[in-house]
Amino acid sequence: MNETGKYVFCFIREKENTVLSSSNIGGGISPVYTLPYRDISAVVCSTAIREYDPTRKYLLAHQRVITKIMEKYSPVPLAFGTVGNSDEEIGRIIAANYEMLAGQIDYFQDKMELGLRITWEDEAYVRDIEDEDIRELKKRVSGKEEDEVLPEKIRLGKLVEAATYAKRNEYIEKIYEPLSKKAFRSKLKDNIPIKTVFNAYFLIKKSMSDEFDDSVGKLCKPYEKGLVFSYTGPWPPYNFTDIRLDSSGTDIVR
Repeated sequence: MNETGKYVFCFIREKENTVLSSSNIGGGISPVYTLPYRDISAVVCSTAIREYDPTRKYLLAHQRVITKIMEKYSPVPLAFGTVGNSDEEIGRIIAANYEMLAGQIDYFQDKMELGLRITWEDEAYVRDIEDEDIRELKKRVSGKEEDEVLPEKIRLGKLVEAATYAKRNEYIEKIYEPLSKKAFRSKLKDNIPIKTVFNAYFLIKKSMSDEFDDSVGKLCKPYEKGLVFSYTGPWPPYNFTDIRLDSSGTDIVR
């Protein structure tokens, strides 16, 4: 039987010990409460001490709590599946990392993350990427054994890759770069699938959310035929937080 520990969702600016929500991430329903040290609290619930696989069930349970916390606080999130042994252990971790956590909480106060992922529909990808050289090479290699046309296939792959990068850069210049100027910080995800135009994250002030939404709509509208837009959030600053806790002398699981 697994020992009972504490699942840690995030850190917030809070000095009182209080129940904020509930969660089923450990199986049964458990209170989600604050565990304060001075004016910083870890948001935790009781759960089994084990590795948590990032299944849809667990990820949704994790995110439901974070979404609830965001109604009142600006949380600094921890990685999914962070578990400590006890309230006392987590209190020691906050104490050992107090200055760093205080700085992170101050930095992300009243800020939130938004995500914008753009993908090509199949016909739009062909229209954007294929030029006369690519079309000619595709005809030449179509229906032939690979060893017969290997050099042509290699050249075709390079041409498609170069055309994809060039077209991505056009959309980055037209959509991502204007949005990045309105954001506090922004970043592009690396290693995206071939038919993804870009996957971007923006850190903005909460007070700017309506303005930013309008900008996304205006910049994306000219390309809505052929491109698919996934605009998500608000999220805590998952892609802008780099929490490296000093857990010396503890047995925190990540």
